[in-house]
Formats: sequence, C-alpha cells, structure tokens
Amino acid sequence: MYQQLRKFISVIDELRDNGLQQHVRLPRIAVLGGQSAGKSSVLESIVGLDFLPRGDGVVTRRPLELRLNHTPEGSTPYAIFSEEIPGKKFYKFPEVREAIEELTDKVCGKRKDIIDKPIVLNVYSPTCPDLTLIDLPGITKIAIDG
Repeated sequence: MYQQLRKFISVIDELRDNGLQQHVRLPRIAVLGGQSAGKSSVLESIVGLDFLPRGDGVVTRRPLELRLNHTPEGSTPYAIFSEEIPGKKFYKFPEVREAIEELTDKVCGKRKDIIDKPIVLNVYSPTCPDLTLIDLPGITKIAIDG
C-alpha cells in the first residue's frame, strides 16, 4: 500500500510538472492564511524539520511546493531543488533555508514583491509523510491612495 501511494503522488507531481493542471484539476493541499500567521510553522511540524525562512513582514514571497518523501527510519534527511539547483543534495537544513531566500530574491528582487512562480523542493526524510504541500505567501492588506 505504501509503495502504491508513493507512486501515485509521484505521478501527480510529474503531471503537474508537465502542465496538465492547466487542463485537469489535480489534487493539492495548500496552506493559506494571513501574513505571519504561522503557516510555515505548521508545515515544518508536518515535515519534522526546521528549514523555512522566518522573519517579520512578508517572508514567503513565492509559493513553495514541498514534495515530501518518507524514507526508512535511520536514513539521513536531505533536500533537492530539482528545477532550480539541479544535481545538488542539501543535507544541512539551514542551507535549505538560505537557498529558499536566494531563489526568492533571484525572482522577486530584494523588495517585498510577490511572484506566483513556485519553488519546488523535494524533501526526503524519515520524519515526513509522503505528501505534496504548497506554502503560499500570506494574505496582506496594502493601503492604496483613493
């Protein structure tokens, strides 16, 4: 049963990578809420690792698609940014946090711009379930003249 579930999730991720979600609704779990409401903290609790950027104001400025892969007990957790940093495995999760910040700044700039182009992060760990989750930027209210 476990292997069948993992295969199913992988197929859905691959279909999404190839743009099928534009034509067919694929299942997703997204975390949505107000700015600095604890969305990233909830995701870290699910994953069982501390790796998401923290701070005041708008921190998540690009959607982060977390593709979680449960590995056998005793295995070393690691992460891969397969699309944006191909071929590199991150074993130190503070480096994952830094990479997320750099990939965000690379696309969004240093200002507080929010862009809809997601970062795809594959996490392999005995502490996480087989699941794909999306961390969205927080809902904010911006005052505009008039």
